[in-house]
Amino acid sequence: MLYSDEALYTLLCKYVLSEADTEERLWVEEWLQTDARHPQLLAALEKVLRQIPYREDAADTEIAWQRLSAKMEDDQVKESPIKDNRKGNSPVEESLRTEPKRNTWWMAAAIFVLAAGAGLWWIAARNNRAQTFTGPVMAQLKDGSTIQLDSLAQLEVLPGFGSRQRLVKLTGKAVFDVTPDAVHPFIVKLGEREVKVLGTKFTIDCTDKGFLRVHVNSGRVMVKDNRDSVILSTGMLLEHQAGQSVKVAGHVMNAEKKELVFTDTPLSEVLQTIGVVYNKQVTADSMLLGLPVTATFTGEPVENVLSAIAYMTNTIIIQHVSGIELKKHEE
Repeated sequence: MLYSDEALYTLLCKYVLSEADTEERLWVEEWLQTDARHPQLLAALEKVLRQIPYREDAADTEIAWQRLSAKMEDDQVKESPIKDNRKGNSPVEESLRTEPKRNTWWMAAAIFVLAAGAGLWWIAARNNRAQTFTGPVMAQLKDGSTIQLDSLAQLEVLPGFGSRQRLVKLTGKAVFDVTPDAVHPFIVKLGEREVKVLGTKFTIDCTDKGFLRVHVNSGRVMVKDNRDSVILSTGMLLEHQAGQSVKVAGHVMNAEKKELVFTDTPLSEVLQTIGVVYNKQVTADSMLLGLPVTATFTGEPVENVLSAIAYMTNTIIIQHVSGIELKKHEE
């Protein structure tokens, strides 16, 4: 899970105060290398921490907050840290060596100062800069939406996210769980194509160049390009290879596990779903296409699925060079 701003500040405070564990320290040290501005933020945070008056008694926290508020009204940050006259060290320096766990409120105070503006560019620029996540990772966006990125997938959250719309770019494969917000539509850019959604859970796979697969677990999405658009609802699966026709199927509860659920579904729709999920061309006599099919399949090979459907519809399976055909069984 990537850190939100609040969690990031808390982690950085733990790092500065030597309260971070080994994994957290490694994360921060790697984070410092990813952007030339990150060391600036950490330095600003260290400076802020050295300005906070140290109080061991939790009852004095309110007094400390009042002092912090007074400090924030001063545009100039003092350079010299507050000294502990008894030991000759600054409170932060002393606390780094003794009783680090007592400084929890310092973290909250530092976050407060940063959020109010003492953190220089970070908060002010947050909504005006792109943010990039690279998988495998769970990306959590500020609107509450989560995106599980597969290995090598990349998600870019574009500047202005949430102001009028929620716009992101994706390459690779990811599972989206989008927080509903009718006023601010969520849009996933995929080159010349895009997926627009108000609030739903769906999967996008554009790992291969020119190929797109979208599966909707719940809700509705619109997939569009420069020419036309397709609306998908729960259980629908879309596949599109550049230069070919768009293929759409329904009754797909889980695309990865090939979980198909048919309830009095016309055979024509069943065969369409099989064609998309298994990439098999299956046809049938026109008089058979209206026959109802009720069945559930999970992870079955296509041969088993077709055998079950043939049994239910009293048909036989004929293999052709061009594909598979279901014909009425002659008594």
